[in-house]
Amino acid sequence: MDTDTVEDPRSAGRFHGQEGSAAGPTPEPIIHAGYATLSLRQVDAWNGVPKGTAFRLFKARKHQLREGVDFFYIPEGRDPELTETLRLDGRIYPSTVHLVLLTGAAYARMREEWHARTHNPGCGCPEEH
Repeated sequence: MDTDTVEDPRSAGRFHGQEGSAAGPTPEPIIHAGYATLSLRQVDAWNGVPKGTAFRLFKARKHQLREGVDFFYIPEGRDPELTETLRLDGRIYPSTVHLVLLTGAAYARMREEWHARTHNPGCGCPEEH
């Protein structure tokens, strides 16, 4: 991946407070339509959170995102080869029907939502409140 021309969604880092040992290995981005993206499964695993957490965070911020720029929605049957390859590679959940791929902008919004839900006064985070 050429990180000079493609924004890496991993550059924002893990969710606040999820930097510890429960977090999974750093995922390899999925290049789609010229963008470096992460799947919902990759986000869940990287941050050491239960299945479905990334989906709920995405849904909470979806109104701030642009399809085809900030995220890609690939419905069942649109790109079966991509979906099956990602499934076999373990990069999406086995039960995935409709694929959602997140760019750096979408992942940043999801990190904001995570922080809004988990922040405690005095948590030591560098972000303003």
